[in-house]
Amino acid sequence: MKKFKKMVQQAPLSRYVQSCLSLTAFTVFGFTAVESVSAASLHTGFASYAITDLGQANTYGMNNSGQVLLGQNGVGWIWDNGQMTEVKDSTWAYQINNSGQVVGRYLSENWTDNAYLWENGQRTDLGTLGGIGSSASDINDSGQIVGKSYIAQEKFNPFLWQNGTMIDLGTLGFNGGAMGINNQGQVVGYSGLVFGITHAFQWENGNMIDLGTLPGHNGSIAYDINDSGQAVGYSSNSLAQQSQAVLWSNGQTTDLGNLGGNISAAIGINNKGQVVGFGNTTGNGGLNHGFIWEDGKMADLNSLIPANSGWFLQQVSGINDRGQIVGQGINSATGQNHAFLLNPMCGSSQRNPLLPDNFEDNWHSFNNVANRLWFDPPTAAGFTFKIGDAATDGASGGTGDGCIVDKSSIALTPNPTEPSLFTKILGLPSGIDGDELFSVLVGGQEIGKFKPNEVVDFVALLGYGVSEFSVTGIDAVIDPKNPLAFPIKLESNRDQFSFKMRAEAVPEPSEIAGIVTSAAFFAGLVFKRKRKLEDDLVILEELASESDIEIASCNTLFSAEGD
Repeated sequence: MKKFKKMVQQAPLSRYVQSCLSLTAFTVFGFTAVESVSAASLHTGFASYAITDLGQANTYGMNNSGQVLLGQNGVGWIWDNGQMTEVKDSTWAYQINNSGQVVGRYLSENWTDNAYLWENGQRTDLGTLGGIGSSASDINDSGQIVGKSYIAQEKFNPFLWQNGTMIDLGTLGFNGGAMGINNQGQVVGYSGLVFGITHAFQWENGNMIDLGTLPGHNGSIAYDINDSGQAVGYSSNSLAQQSQAVLWSNGQTTDLGNLGGNISAAIGINNKGQVVGFGNTTGNGGLNHGFIWEDGKMADLNSLIPANSGWFLQQVSGINDRGQIVGQGINSATGQNHAFLLNPMCGSSQRNPLLPDNFEDNWHSFNNVANRLWFDPPTAAGFTFKIGDAATDGASGGTGDGCIVDKSSIALTPNPTEPSLFTKILGLPSGIDGDELFSVLVGGQEIGKFKPNEVVDFVALLGYGVSEFSVTGIDAVIDPKNPLAFPIKLESNRDQFSFKMRAEAVPEPSEIAGIVTSAAFFAGLVFKRKRKLEDDLVILEELASESDIEIASCNTLFSAEGD
């Protein structure tokens, strides 16, 4: 492609050929050049969560399979869909990777804490940096492990363990420890600058940088880092007894806010950029509440679970790429501190839509789904939605990305003989489209252009619900493999309804190569045609010199030839 571009730029007709390529790629094939959208500046709405009681325990790590590390009475356990596996001889289990490898610290026979790797039922002591005692805090999918190790009495440094060797990462001047590592080998943690002042750091390829603090603060700690290099933790003002959850990304420190109190801290971040942590809601002495932060907004997790759940969620330990969250809270049924697992409810947010049940005759079908949920069609430049009869009992849309279907929310419509109709579009997606403006058509006629935060009320606009409508004007270049390409929130006149959607296809990456090839071929034809026209002009000029015929300009002839 680079060689072809260079060839075009060197050709005498480069401007024209490039414009033809633009016309071919953007107009003929339906692409539109748009400015990129920063999803972080657009709030897509928080999910609702179902809560699972993991028993009287503390939660630590979790992987993308939903395996959770628990601590009970000085023993580490792996919770996996209700099944418990003991991490033998572990004492404290802090993190588990996607291969099921566990790291933490155990109490040795010499009554010292030693870092370990546990896999296949076996524990491996990771050693130390020369002192007595070490602890491992995180492991990535390559098996690289980070933590802290004593060098001498009252002196400890962060370490990276790989291939059987523990490496001293150094400090910013004083004691420190490594808290998190991503799959690129980037490490975050904390280090003292001088006695009493600690700053967050990021280490990569032998270089450690000070991540700094928020303005007016004197301390910070980083707990986690995702594969995009975004790190989270907190920044603090020790004199004011205040801390704020922060995000470090691309050299910028972002204040994530708080829940109303003077304390907040971010503990985990996933590869979608969702951040979890905890903070108080009032001043000093206020109880901690778990929170989630995404797309520039923070929400108390207690507001996202059923009001009658009987839970008060206080601490959060982590979030995985499926959006599952683990932590500890008070279970009112027992009055005790219990571990919990939160699963996002399918259809409750733009990030966790219900997926189609099946695909047949170019239609994606949703059968017997609950009303007022988010539904996700495939990637397309436009969609047609058509109401249908109830299908097989028990169907409720496909699940994806770790969400679960709330069967209890599906009720029976009081009047089953009433025809199903779409009554409203309750939400169009944010962060998808270049201009954030979508056209809605009924009967082939546009009834308006709408933004993500606007409700399309068919009854108010038309006087009736509709059995079919279309959404067009999706002018962003969307990744065809993105499972959340264009979620939409719909309302029907029935509590339970079925519908199907047909999509206009966006070219797959393999097709784009074909488009470029076609464009190049088209450009070649134009070049040949232009050369032929130039040859024709020479002949015409000879004829004109003999018969005094006025010759039209090259541009006129070229234009006429193209008509």
